Amino acid sequence: MSTVSEAIHNHHQEISTALRQHVEQIVGGSASADPEALVTFLKSDLLPHAAGEERYLYPAVDPLVKAHGSATATMIVDHEFITGYVTQLEETAQALRSATAEARPALYANLQRLSLQLEALLLVHLEKEERVYIPLFEQYLPKDEQQRVLDGMHEAPTGTAAPDQVLDVRVIPPRGRHELIFTTFDALRPGTAFVLVNDHDPKPLFYQFNAEREGLFTWDYLEKGPETWQVRIARTGHAVTI
Repeated sequence: MSTVSEAIHNHHQEISTALRQHVEQIVGGSASADPEALVTFLKSDLLPHAAGEERYLYPAVDPLVKAHGSATATMIVDHEFITGYVTQLEETAQALRSATAEARPALYANLQRLSLQLEALLLVHLEKEERVYIPLFEQYLPKDEQQRVLDGMHEAPTGTAAPDQVLDVRVIPPRGRHELIFTTFDALRPGTAFVLVNDHDPKPLFYQFNAEREGLFTWDYLEKGPETWQVRIARTGHAVTI
């Protein structure tokens, strides 16, 4: 990671950490919670950061995406996080069924937090599709092609296997990569897989899989560096026990 990229990454971490602290204090009813301090932080740090990205970072990245990337990559990242939230909600709901009276309040609070985070993410995700993709879709695709896409989106999978999900963690902060990878893996149906794309050899991750999901996965390298590493991680027919 370059010095400039590291500076941007560190600023992102500072903003997310500060926001998390404010939110936890307010949601938890802490005596030190200060809504006015939250608003001050948002207006003096978060909104100027967003404005700076729109003015300088995005115009610089836009031609790079057109030349080297994918215009829908950020939407796929949204889907990965949505899948992760669904998995966490399922696990929390299952835990609530057999939880003791003492454990239920904390589990229910976690259920509320996850639900609100998923709702916020989904609303923004759908709004991006409505504002950016659908107008282009309607304006430039022929009607029969539009119908084909719609039919394909809603038909039940038959015959051929669906392509593997691609999880590109190069755009994810390093501290959150392993959690997202395991969340993605645990959401797989037996016999399905995802392709992990990384900026280094994920060998330590392989050892972690061996320790925590032994006998439940297969690991096949598709690309070995030097800049990009791709590994197909498949779920075997056994159930995953968390």
